[in-house]
Amino acid sequence: MTRDAIARRTLLGGLLATPALAQSGWPDRPVRIVVPFAQGGPMDLIARLSGEHLRGALGQPFVPDFRTGAGGNLGAQAVAQAAPDGYTLLATIDTVMTVNAALYPRAGFDPVRDFTPIGLLARMASVVTVNAALPVTDLAGLVALGRQRPLTYGSAGVGVPAHLYGEYLRLITGAQMEHVPFRGLGPAVTELVAGRIDMVVALMPGVAAHVAEGRLRALAVTGGRRSPFMPEVPTLAETIAPGFDTGTWFGLYGPRGLPPEITARLNQELARFAESAPVRERFTQLTFEPATATPTELAQLQARDAASWARIIREAGVRVE
Repeated sequence: MTRDAIARRTLLGGLLATPALAQSGWPDRPVRIVVPFAQGGPMDLIARLSGEHLRGALGQPFVPDFRTGAGGNLGAQAVAQAAPDGYTLLATIDTVMTVNAALYPRAGFDPVRDFTPIGLLARMASVVTVNAALPVTDLAGLVALGRQRPLTYGSAGVGVPAHLYGEYLRLITGAQMEHVPFRGLGPAVTELVAGRIDMVVALMPGVAAHVAEGRLRALAVTGGRRSPFMPEVPTLAETIAPGFDTGTWFGLYGPRGLPPEITARLNQELARFAESAPVRERFTQLTFEPATATPTELAQLQARDAASWARIIREAGVRVE
């Protein structure tokens, strides 16, 4: 039996052995899923898809509540301050729980102390992409070019993953790289396609079509393994960053003190969500990857990535004004 199977059996056993969930009748009214980013992005889509599954499984609406601002901090703070009764949850991208503590000293919450990890919702690779006309075919060539002349790379702003990945590449290679922030990743990719900047480390959905149609070239992907959507593209760890496997993930959290029986039931349903054929089909269309984790595994993943990003932020001197 695999470790994941053992963990899930343990969670299920705890659920069956605890009558509190059945006695409480949870959920007996709609559950609010706070989404700390604007509608229309990957987090919105994942929250809606998982909410639809949870509604079907648990019999109550799981309604997205968009609380945007401060890099996701406002939404996270709202959940940190909510009652731990299972009616307010947080669906978030990893950076809110791993990056923001290092970037925002006054974020208004502690990502470890103030939340109960529940489980993973999805993973997604980011792609180191360049304009197809740039005379490089791999990361080694990009680094060599960056040692000859400054390279420009775009992002959606200071402190977002595209910025931090660019700073990480600059730190480990010594290449000359200048950050060019935009109001959103879409405009950055548009400028890359036009050839007005040299590089973007973008989430897979934002560049997959451009790569497939030859306008952009993919040099590497983030995460611990190659992406099923670009299996021919190596990971950063395979190329110039051995051991670096930090990638983008999406997780579900509750406030601190969420009852174990509710945590276990939600985690069980997230495992079913990841295994659902319709979900996998929809994820494939969106270039998302299904993912599962026990609450303990999610907490460990969060701690590992937080330490990695904190070191990069410190060494690169990244500051949010």
